[in-house]
Amino acid sequence: MMDKFSLTVLGGGWAVPTKKTNPAGFLVEAGDKKILMDAGFGILRRMVDFGFDFQDIDKVFVSHFHADHCCDAFGLIFSRNCNDFRYQRPHKKVLLIGPKGTEKNFKIWRGIFWPEPNESYPVDFKEGAGKMKLGSVKIQTFSVQHVPWFQSLGIIIEFNNKKLVYTGDIGSRHNLQDLAQKAQNADLLIIEASVAKPQLNHFTLQQVKELVEKALVKKALIVHVSPSIFKSVERFCRKEPKFVLSTDGLRIKI
Repeated sequence: MMDKFSLTVLGGGWAVPTKKTNPAGFLVEAGDKKILMDAGFGILRRMVDFGFDFQDIDKVFVSHFHADHCCDAFGLIFSRNCNDFRYQRPHKKVLLIGPKGTEKNFKIWRGIFWPEPNESYPVDFKEGAGKMKLGSVKIQTFSVQHVPWFQSLGIIIEFNNKKLVYTGDIGSRHNLQDLAQKAQNADLLIIEASVAKPQLNHFTLQQVKELVEKALVKKALIVHVSPSIFKSVERFCRKEPKFVLSTDGLRIKI
């Protein structure tokens, strides 16, 4: 289906995995393209569970450098390399989109966990805020305020006159008007509601509600909910049709 635009939640839970939830990982299918947004620990396992082939991923987006969002992005490339060797097929280049420092961090990871000197899986890097196209898919990354010691990014994906926005982890100090401009008229907004009261590094459900109203968002997928407020967020989402509480394996047509 060349006009297909959908999201599969590989992991939409908090930083600590449970039997039902995995840390962050979202697979976007836009026409014949597949984009992996974040890859926390356990996401490769989830891809297998839900029937996705590592080799089919066209681009990998990493929102920031916390392990629950990024560590399996590196494992994906290692696994693809091993499969290529097994099946004696040529490598398919990966574009890793992420914050400033992504290439440097990849090389550090590689030196520790993949020290073979003659392995050279092709990886390109695009760092920081910017725009690009993947066929007829438009991609824009933008800076997000999460923690002060490294850059974090959100991403906008547009296809077939539809718009998906994913913020990654975002702090309560991020300017709401700026975020509303990024999320304006989004068909699907993927955003965290981690804490009960505003924090420098995380968003509240009340802030999500304000953002959805201000930006005229059509549907909001709530992710990364901490256990302390999970029940209250769950009750809210049951009553409000615009808001969906993330569950692993959930598929949403955009």
